[in-house]
Amino acid sequence: MSRAEAVRDAQRAFVGLLEQPLVTSSTNPPLYRLVLRNLQAVTEFARRPGYRIQRIGRAVRLIRVPVAGTVSLPPRPADAPGRRLLALICCLAACCEEVSGTVTLQRLSDMVRDLCATPGVHVTAYDPDDRAQRRQLRAAAEYLDQIGVLRRRTSDDRMLDDWIEGGTGPGAGYEVDRDPLLLMTSADVLALALNPEPADPDTLNAARALRQLRDLLELPAVLYAGRDPEDADLLRRQRGFRATDLAQMTGGTVEARTEGLLLVLTDDERVPATVVDWPRAKAADWVALLMADIAGRDGTRHQDGTVTLTSDQVDEVADDLLRWRGDYMNKLQKTVPGTVRADAEAKLSELGLLTVTGDGGWVLSPVVGRYRDPDVTLTDPAEPAS
Repeated sequence: MSRAEAVRDAQRAFVGLLEQPLVTSSTNPPLYRLVLRNLQAVTEFARRPGYRIQRIGRAVRLIRVPVAGTVSLPPRPADAPGRRLLALICCLAACCEEVSGTVTLQRLSDMVRDLCATPGVHVTAYDPDDRAQRRQLRAAAEYLDQIGVLRRRTSDDRMLDDWIEGGTGPGAGYEVDRDPLLLMTSADVLALALNPEPADPDTLNAARALRQLRDLLELPAVLYAGRDPEDADLLRRQRGFRATDLAQMTGGTVEARTEGLLLVLTDDERVPATVVDWPRAKAADWVALLMADIAGRDGTRHQDGTVTLTSDQVDEVADDLLRWRGDYMNKLQKTVPGTVRADAEAKLSELGLLTVTGDGGWVLSPVVGRYRDPDVTLTDPAEPAS
């Protein structure tokens, strides 16, 4: 293998860990092997933005250690677990620590019930006799299965269906893998994230480069708007250094735009997709696109490029779009009040283009201007997009 190929392999491994921070030999064998082959280089890449690589047995994790009391906050993915499901995942993982070898879902369900009822545990009670809660526990088990903590050993879905629908039988058999279980959380990192130590100005200055790299790796775009003026000015002056660093770590390029910087990763069939496929030919996508365009025109534009609207103004934009393009929307958007706005908010927030304020107002990112004047073509008006 040439030196260039070796470097590209290490970059693929690092980008793969950014997309899937916890990888095991069973959840993603190709990525696991790629990371192990390039562990030294990946560890060096991770060190630059302040990450930590930890390996236990057949599991490797990239850990995001807070930098100078701060963390980057990328948009929440639309498919991220909700609060209740996340609580059940944590409870289920805690119960797995008490398991050695194999266990049934029924047994895990009993253990979660007992754990939630333990004095001092501040989690809403889990009732295994409630079908909806059994479904949530199955979803928690599936999440742990995806990251390798649980490995399902029974393939008969009827057993699982019987347990969920009627509460009968063992549900399904699982094997607990303690290696990824031990890497699920890091007590020191959680403590730093939940109770950050105040950083003095000297510490913050020293960590500026780390925070810039972290933001460029984790955020859809790093905007000058909303940043500390000194931080924004330094980012403008050092964008060449950051571009060089990121090119070495990821193989990608940094685009310098008026509103900020954007890391563009190289298309590569050997690493997971790192670009959001949007907009697609789906009603929610083009509704979000058109809502952003109309809101960008009707809202109040500020000097930093952001556009704000009150909650009432957002409702007016949604009503306007419904009157204009309602014939082409799906059934829910046309018949259920609030669906057009909810679809647009969910999609634009996930993309990092929108922040919804506590009173329901909108703050559109300057990046939305890049989608101005969209040309939405409907090839068959008789068949609205799904």
